Amino acid sequence: MLESQKSDSFSLKYRLTRLIFFLPSFPFVKKIMGFQNLPGSGPFIIASNHSSHFDWIVLLIYLTRYLKRHVHFFSTIKYASNPLFKYLVKTSQGIWMDPKEPARSLYVGLQFLKHGKIVVVFPEGTRSPDGKIRKGKTGVAALALLAKVPVVPVGLINTHKVLPRGAAFFRLARCEANIGKPLTFDNYYKDYEEAVDQNDLDRVLEIEETVVRIIMREIAKLSNQEYPF
Repeated sequence: MLESQKSDSFSLKYRLTRLIFFLPSFPFVKKIMGFQNLPGSGPFIIASNHSSHFDWIVLLIYLTRYLKRHVHFFSTIKYASNPLFKYLVKTSQGIWMDPKEPARSLYVGLQFLKHGKIVVVFPEGTRSPDGKIRKGKTGVAALALLAKVPVVPVGLINTHKVLPRGAAFFRLARCEANIGKPLTFDNYYKDYEEAVDQNDLDRVLEIEETVVRIIMREIAKLSNQEYPF
Protein backbone atom coordinates (compact mmCIF):
# COMPACT_ATOMS: atom_id res chain seq x y z
CA MET A 1 0.00 0.00 0.00
CA LEU A 2 1.21 3.53 -0.77
CA GLU A 3 2.15 5.72 2.13
CA SER A 4 0.91 9.29 2.46
CA GLN A 5 2.93 12.34 1.49
CA LYS A 6 3.74 13.14 5.13
CA SER A 7 5.66 9.88 5.58
CA ASP A 8 7.61 10.29 2.31
CA SER A 9 11.24 9.69 3.30
CA PHE A 10 14.42 8.43 1.66
CA SER A 11 15.90 5.09 2.65
CA LEU A 12 19.65 4.82 3.26
CA LYS A 13 19.94 2.63 0.14
CA TYR A 14 18.20 5.33 -1.91
CA ARG A 15 20.44 8.08 -0.54
CA LEU A 16 23.59 6.10 -1.32
CA THR A 17 22.35 5.23 -4.83
CA ARG A 18 21.57 8.88 -5.54
CA LEU A 19 25.03 9.91 -4.32
CA ILE A 20 26.72 7.27 -6.48
CA PHE A 21 24.99 8.64 -9.58
CA PHE A 22 25.43 12.28 -8.58
CA LEU A 23 29.22 12.21 -8.30
CA PRO A 24 30.04 11.10 -11.87
CA SER A 25 27.13 12.99 -13.49
CA PHE A 26 27.67 16.39 -11.83
CA PRO A 27 30.34 17.64 -14.31
CA PHE A 28 27.95 17.05 -17.23
CA VAL A 29 25.16 19.29 -15.90
CA LYS A 30 25.69 22.96 -16.78
CA LYS A 31 22.67 24.49 -15.08
CA ILE A 32 19.10 23.87 -14.01
CA MET A 33 16.69 26.78 -13.97
CA GLY A 34 13.21 27.22 -12.53
CA PHE A 35 13.24 25.30 -9.24
CA GLN A 36 10.97 28.03 -7.85
CA ASN A 37 8.22 26.83 -10.21
CA LEU A 38 7.90 23.47 -8.48
CA PRO A 39 4.83 23.27 -6.18
CA GLY A 40 5.77 23.24 -2.51
CA SER A 41 3.32 20.48 -1.63
CA GLY A 42 0.62 18.18 -2.93
CA PRO A 43 0.52 15.81 -5.90
CA PHE A 44 1.57 16.87 -9.37
CA ILE A 45 2.95 15.52 -12.63
CA ILE A 46 6.35 16.37 -14.09
CA ALA A 47 6.38 16.06 -17.89
CA SER A 48 9.67 16.22 -19.80
CA ASN A 49 11.09 15.65 -23.25
CA HIS A 50 13.18 12.51 -23.57
CA SER A 51 16.30 11.83 -25.63
CA SER A 52 18.67 9.97 -23.29
CA HIS A 53 18.88 7.67 -20.28
CA PHE A 54 20.68 10.64 -18.71
CA ASP A 55 17.28 12.40 -18.52
CA TRP A 56 16.02 10.39 -15.58
CA ILE A 57 19.40 10.66 -13.82
CA VAL A 58 19.26 14.47 -13.99
CA LEU A 59 15.62 14.68 -12.93
CA LEU A 60 15.93 12.08 -10.19
CA ILE A 61 19.02 13.61 -8.59
CA TYR A 62 18.19 17.29 -8.75
CA LEU A 63 14.43 17.23 -8.25
CA THR A 64 14.60 14.99 -5.18
CA ARG A 65 17.42 17.08 -3.71
CA TYR A 66 15.31 20.24 -4.08
CA LEU A 67 11.88 18.84 -3.22
CA LYS A 68 13.03 16.47 -0.45
CA ARG A 69 10.41 14.09 -1.83
CA HIS A 70 10.40 11.03 -4.04
CA VAL A 71 9.60 11.50 -7.71
CA HIS A 72 8.08 8.36 -9.19
CA PHE A 73 9.10 7.64 -12.78
CA PHE A 74 7.17 5.62 -15.32
CA SER A 75 9.66 3.07 -16.71
CA THR A 76 8.90 0.76 -19.61
CA ILE A 77 8.62 -2.90 -18.67
CA LYS A 78 11.10 -3.92 -21.38
CA TYR A 79 13.92 -2.86 -19.04
CA ALA A 80 12.68 -5.08 -16.21
CA SER A 81 15.07 -7.85 -17.25
CA ASN A 82 18.06 -5.52 -16.86
CA PRO A 83 19.42 -5.95 -13.29
CA LEU A 84 20.57 -2.32 -13.00
CA PHE A 85 17.28 -0.85 -14.22
CA LYS A 86 15.32 -3.25 -12.07
CA TYR A 87 17.32 -2.21 -9.00
CA LEU A 88 16.94 1.51 -9.77
CA VAL A 89 13.19 1.33 -10.38
CA LYS A 90 12.69 -0.59 -7.15
CA THR A 91 14.97 1.66 -5.09
CA SER A 92 13.44 4.88 -6.42
CA GLN A 93 9.88 3.51 -6.12
CA GLY A 94 9.26 3.76 -9.85
CA ILE A 95 6.24 2.58 -11.81
CA TRP A 96 6.62 -0.16 -14.40
CA MET A 97 4.69 0.67 -17.56
CA ASP A 98 3.53 -2.09 -19.87
CA PRO A 99 2.57 -0.76 -23.34
CA LYS A 100 0.32 -3.82 -23.69
CA GLU A 101 -1.64 -2.80 -20.60
CA PRO A 102 -1.76 1.03 -20.65
CA ALA A 103 -4.93 1.17 -18.55
CA ARG A 104 -3.24 -0.67 -15.70
CA SER A 105 -0.20 1.64 -15.80
CA LEU A 106 -2.54 4.65 -15.81
CA TYR A 107 -4.40 3.26 -12.79
CA VAL A 108 -1.17 2.79 -10.83
CA GLY A 109 -0.10 6.35 -11.66
CA LEU A 110 -3.48 7.65 -10.49
CA GLN A 111 -3.08 5.83 -7.18
CA PHE A 112 0.30 7.47 -6.62
CA LEU A 113 -1.22 10.91 -7.28
CA LYS A 114 -4.21 10.11 -5.09
CA HIS A 115 -1.78 9.50 -2.24
CA GLY A 116 -0.12 12.88 -2.70
CA LYS A 117 2.87 11.73 -4.73
CA ILE A 118 4.83 13.23 -7.63
CA VAL A 119 4.79 11.31 -10.90
CA VAL A 120 7.28 11.83 -13.75
CA VAL A 121 6.18 11.16 -17.33
CA PHE A 122 8.02 11.30 -20.64
CA PRO A 123 5.04 12.00 -22.94
CA GLU A 124 6.93 11.06 -26.12
CA GLY A 125 7.03 7.49 -24.83
CA THR A 126 10.53 6.75 -26.06
CA ARG A 127 13.88 8.49 -26.52
CA SER A 128 14.42 10.85 -29.42
CA PRO A 129 17.63 9.80 -31.21
CA ASP A 130 18.64 13.35 -32.18
CA GLY A 131 17.21 15.46 -29.37
CA LYS A 132 14.38 16.82 -31.52
CA ILE A 133 11.04 16.74 -29.77
CA ARG A 134 8.61 14.10 -30.94
CA LYS A 135 4.83 13.87 -30.82
CA GLY A 136 3.47 13.49 -27.31
CA LYS A 137 1.13 10.64 -26.45
CA THR A 138 -2.15 11.26 -24.67
CA GLY A 139 -1.38 9.24 -21.54
CA VAL A 140 -0.05 12.27 -19.66
CA ALA A 141 -3.21 14.21 -20.53
CA ALA A 142 -5.47 11.42 -19.29
CA LEU A 143 -3.47 11.22 -16.07
CA ALA A 144 -3.69 14.98 -15.48
CA LEU A 145 -7.41 15.18 -16.31
CA LEU A 146 -8.43 12.18 -14.23
CA ALA A 147 -6.31 13.09 -11.22
CA LYS A 148 -7.07 16.83 -11.60
CA VAL A 149 -3.51 17.79 -10.69
CA PRO A 150 -1.11 20.35 -12.23
CA VAL A 151 1.53 19.41 -14.78
CA VAL A 152 5.01 20.92 -14.47
CA PRO A 153 6.71 21.00 -17.90
CA VAL A 154 10.48 20.47 -18.08
CA GLY A 155 12.70 21.12 -21.06
CA LEU A 156 15.96 19.16 -21.21
CA ILE A 157 18.69 20.39 -23.53
CA ASN A 158 21.61 18.34 -24.91
CA THR A 159 21.20 15.28 -22.70
CA HIS A 160 21.43 13.22 -25.89
CA LYS A 161 24.93 14.64 -26.38
CA VAL A 162 26.00 13.63 -22.86
CA LEU A 163 24.73 10.09 -23.20
CA PRO A 164 23.67 9.31 -26.79
CA ARG A 165 21.26 6.53 -27.51
CA GLY A 166 23.21 3.25 -27.54
CA ALA A 167 26.25 4.73 -25.76
CA ALA A 168 27.61 3.06 -22.64
CA PHE A 169 29.68 6.02 -21.37
CA PHE A 170 29.24 9.76 -20.96
CA ARG A 171 30.53 12.03 -23.73
CA LEU A 172 32.28 15.39 -23.34
CA ALA A 173 29.19 17.58 -23.36
CA ARG A 174 27.03 19.45 -20.87
CA CYS A 175 23.27 19.63 -20.57
CA GLU A 176 20.73 22.05 -19.17
CA ALA A 177 17.22 21.82 -17.76
CA ASN A 178 14.47 24.44 -17.61
CA ILE A 179 11.55 23.90 -15.24
CA GLY A 180 8.40 25.71 -16.31
CA LYS A 181 5.42 27.01 -14.38
CA PRO A 182 2.68 24.51 -13.49
CA LEU A 183 -0.08 24.02 -16.04
CA THR A 184 -3.65 23.51 -14.83
CA PHE A 185 -6.59 22.33 -16.88
CA ASP A 186 -9.61 23.34 -14.79
CA ASN A 187 -11.49 24.43 -17.92
CA TYR A 188 -11.40 20.86 -19.27
CA TYR A 189 -12.26 18.80 -16.16
CA LYS A 190 -16.06 18.99 -16.45
CA ASP A 191 -16.22 18.28 -20.19
CA TYR A 192 -13.73 15.45 -19.86
CA GLU A 193 -15.59 13.84 -16.96
CA GLU A 194 -18.87 14.02 -18.88
CA ALA A 195 -17.27 12.53 -22.00
CA VAL A 196 -15.83 9.66 -19.95
CA ASP A 197 -19.16 9.02 -18.20
CA GLN A 198 -20.99 9.00 -21.56
CA ASN A 199 -18.30 6.81 -23.12
CA ASP A 200 -17.90 9.44 -25.85
CA LEU A 201 -14.50 8.21 -27.01
CA ASP A 202 -14.16 10.76 -29.79
CA ARG A 203 -14.68 13.63 -27.37
CA VAL A 204 -12.37 12.03 -24.79
CA LEU A 205 -9.60 11.77 -27.37
CA GLU A 206 -10.23 15.30 -28.63
CA ILE A 207 -9.78 16.77 -25.14
CA GLU A 208 -6.73 14.62 -24.40
CA GLU A 209 -5.06 15.69 -27.64
CA THR A 210 -5.76 19.34 -26.87
CA VAL A 211 -4.24 19.03 -23.41
CA VAL A 212 -1.17 17.07 -24.50
CA ARG A 213 -0.54 19.65 -27.22
CA ILE A 214 -0.55 22.42 -24.58
CA ILE A 215 1.90 20.43 -22.46
CA MET A 216 4.22 19.57 -25.33
CA ARG A 217 4.33 23.15 -26.62
CA GLU A 218 5.54 24.30 -23.21
CA ILE A 219 8.13 21.52 -23.07
CA ALA A 220 9.32 22.47 -26.54
CA LYS A 221 9.61 26.15 -25.58
CA LEU A 222 11.62 25.23 -22.46
CA SER A 223 13.99 23.10 -24.54
CA ASN A 224 14.45 25.85 -27.16
CA GLN A 225 12.41 24.03 -29.80
CA GLU A 226 9.11 24.28 -31.60
CA TYR A 227 6.39 21.65 -31.37
CA PRO A 228 5.30 20.90 -34.96
CA PHE A 229 2.48 18.46 -34.22
